[in-house]
Amino acid sequence: MNNDRIWTKDFTLLMISLLLISSANYFFAPVMAIYAGLISHSAAYASIITASFYLGSVGMRLINGTLVQKYGAHRLMLLSAGLGLIACFAHNFAGVIALLVIFRILHGISYSIFSTASGTAASFMVPKGRLGEGMGYYTIGNVLAMALGPAFATMILTDNTLIQFHQLFFTAAAICTVAFVLVCFIKTDDAKNFSLDMKKAAASAASLPRTFLGFEKGVILPTLISFLMSFAYSPVIIYVTVYGESRGWKNMGFAFTAYALGLLASRLFTGRVSDRLGADTIMFPAYLCGALALTLIAFSPSARILYLAMVILGLCVGAYNPQINVFCISRCSDARRGTATAAFNGACDLGLAFGSAVGGLLIDHFGYSSTFLGGAALCLITMVIYFLTLSHFSIHPSQKRAG
Repeated sequence: MNNDRIWTKDFTLLMISLLLISSANYFFAPVMAIYAGLISHSAAYASIITASFYLGSVGMRLINGTLVQKYGAHRLMLLSAGLGLIACFAHNFAGVIALLVIFRILHGISYSIFSTASGTAASFMVPKGRLGEGMGYYTIGNVLAMALGPAFATMILTDNTLIQFHQLFFTAAAICTVAFVLVCFIKTDDAKNFSLDMKKAAASAASLPRTFLGFEKGVILPTLISFLMSFAYSPVIIYVTVYGESRGWKNMGFAFTAYALGLLASRLFTGRVSDRLGADTIMFPAYLCGALALTLIAFSPSARILYLAMVILGLCVGAYNPQINVFCISRCSDARRGTATAAFNGACDLGLAFGSAVGGLLIDHFGYSSTFLGGAALCLITMVIYFLTLSHFSIHPSQKRAG
């Protein structure tokens, strides 16, 4: 077997499984506020429903890594896919807000576990010398789900009736079932080698660095950068549709398609570039693209310019995000790749959650343009932090682990 291959059977099945599980997530993200209004006859619960998913997701990040170390990524992927199936199906019976909150928390927990476990598995499956490239390819499943999930949901919810929502919930449950089956087939030699690597890494736990809340200090700087960047662009992700409509622009759903196209384009090549030439070659352009995109969005004279800016923002996020994940993994012990992946995902979730909340307040007080410009400034500030801390760190097999 060629040990330098990325596209093994296991890796392909893993990426497809991530696509399916993420699709079930993105089905619900843009429509749960509507469903909450249908069952409660009030629009006051939208923020509670959104927060409940993040509560389950972020809360699990604190222990996901430890669970992966203890029980293995494969078992947890099976568990989380099954849990996602139950959560999606249970939405059919959420006749009151309290039940819907419980099921959204459960769904958040399942997605959180799967993303951590699958990300950890992917980091062991890809060759060490192609880690950036492999992790970039792995996340394409999530990118495609982001582009296709909301569009597919709106195809089902033509009239936003309860019957159509039940159809959506059944579809999501069926997708989780397929993902569960696919994960069952990740049992080739690569999967066995992954299990052996985890056991060897865990066997040396006595000599591992100290941790705080289960996380090694090597993840502090990468997760800080991840949090700040997610915080910077999150108001655009949450409010770009309302912003466009306030300017009189129609079909703003295409903004997310443009964003996903940028994500996909960057992840097809930036990982390979970072592996060969170092992380700096993609990180600095990513920060500049982020600042440029947010500035263009703030002053967009037309919907076309906004779409272009969303593509550039996608290029930014698609470039830096997998590299931050690689930073977290490479700066920690092999036995704690699970906690490193959990730290990375948790920082993204927290940045999006806090950024969208703070962004909403800033928009109310200062308007859209000033808020988006503030995000552009934060991208540049984050670039300075990166320059002063991690800018000379590049991922190569011959390099010693940093941190």
